[in-house]
Amino acid sequence: MKRLFTAVLVTVIAMCLAACGSAKSTDAVSVGEKVMKEASGFPEMKTITSKDKDADINFSTLCDFDYSKVSSFYYAYASDGTAPEVAVVSLKSADDTADLMSSIKDHVKTREGTMQEYTPDQVAMVQSYILVQKNGTVGFFIGKGAASLEKSFKAEVK
Repeated sequence: MKRLFTAVLVTVIAMCLAACGSAKSTDAVSVGEKVMKEASGFPEMKTITSKDKDADINFSTLCDFDYSKVSSFYYAYASDGTAPEVAVVSLKSADDTADLMSSIKDHVKTREGTMQEYTPDQVAMVQSYILVQKNGTVGFFIGKGAASLEKSFKAEVK
């Protein structure tokens, strides 16, 4: 009886490990690059990704979320310091989505304050941000045409 129980337990554990190993996370860099191809009317953008050297430090430019929970990220922001931003973040666990979104909302509040130094249209642009999630991947868009970027994001994230 003990051998049967042990065999069943080993089989269940093996199946669980196989299921976890087969789970794929979204490549945020690839999605971000595809989404940016849809961006029209955006200024010149500076891009940082999870593939860059010091990615963990660079991620803090976007938000204060725990980088150890991030699978990959893509973040583009206006080189001239104006409002437009595009971010795609894929998480290791979808359970962390709400925490990431909350951290990005804190970033938006900071950006809104920064844009007070620019023009009212920049403040309005930040206030019209789009923050969306799908399957453990978060998309964040500020800029003219952000709604089309959201559509592209949703089409790219499987």
